[in-house]
Amino acid sequence: MSQGLDRRRLLAGGLLALTAAGAARAAAPKPPLVFDALGEIRTVYTPELVDQILASGTRAIAVTVTDPKVAAAEAYAQTNADLDLYDRYLDSMPRHYIRARRIADAERAAREGKLAVYYNLQNSTPVEGDAARLPALKARGVTSIQLTYNDTNLSGSGCYAPQDVGLTAHGRELIARLEAEGVLLDLSHAGMKTMAEAIAAARRPMIISHTACKDLRDHARNTTDANLRAVAAKGGVIGITQIRRFVTDLKRDNLGFYFDHIVHAVKVAGIEHVGIGSDRDHRVIPDTEEELRILLKEEGPQLSAADWPMYLEGLNGPHRMTVVRDELRKRGFRPSELDKLLGANVRRIYAEVVG
Repeated sequence: MSQGLDRRRLLAGGLLALTAAGAARAAAPKPPLVFDALGEIRTVYTPELVDQILASGTRAIAVTVTDPKVAAAEAYAQTNADLDLYDRYLDSMPRHYIRARRIADAERAAREGKLAVYYNLQNSTPVEGDAARLPALKARGVTSIQLTYNDTNLSGSGCYAPQDVGLTAHGRELIARLEAEGVLLDLSHAGMKTMAEAIAAARRPMIISHTACKDLRDHARNTTDANLRAVAAKGGVIGITQIRRFVTDLKRDNLGFYFDHIVHAVKVAGIEHVGIGSDRDHRVIPDTEEELRILLKEEGPQLSAADWPMYLEGLNGPHRMTVVRDELRKRGFRPSELDKLLGANVRRIYAEVVG
């Protein structure tokens, strides 16, 4: 055999192998993209950190743009100031971020390998007292608003209120206004009575963007099975949080408990109604006294040193959604179910409500 014929055969074999490998890659299912129903993007995040977030598959996220603990009288002005800050930050990194207002922005982020950022308010106090505030904030990109935070406001009671007064007349009116404006109703942090009455009053699907299951851990921030079912019956979505103290007491060897909450929520509410609402920083948070002091200063009296660390082992850093994807696969969820849990369910409710 001549060297020329031998070379041609080797080349042909190599081309066939490359073609087969390319076909296998094309046929392999793409990993499901993540839409975090409520997480953190801080305005100090560097391009390098955002690159790592994107590498984990996250393509859309709702972020809290202002401190929900600000007094009601100051909340609207503070919200607008914080929206200015976020607008400037996101616009300064156009290769990484899309300021998101519609579901089409999440779809574009998926195509372009960017991160669509939706604005959330974790308290309805910024829209109290003035009917014009809600459309004004919607025009600025606010796409979801929590009815209550931890305490009682004009709409109802938060989860730490000494007494849950339930949904007020103002709360019913606000829900109707949110639905008319196409702003997603978020029931995270609500007391269980307020939450149940808000679900009953709503005509459109709602979200509990970041919670865990009270049946597994009886914490004030967690949600009863009855309310999980009620949200699902209205077409809503429940995001399971990655805050350790809501999931388990254990400070070490605790990753499995997070997935127990996801599995339980799916059993109760159905695979179409559960998602991820991490409520977590994407930075690697060191286990130090300094970080604890910063946290206690930010969060106030509802936290103590006993609540530290806030993160679950394995979910501390920008690659955590890769861990979530892999662990859910180990729990037996099929590719189509993974897609729903990691992003499709949240995308669906944003498409239905926000448009």
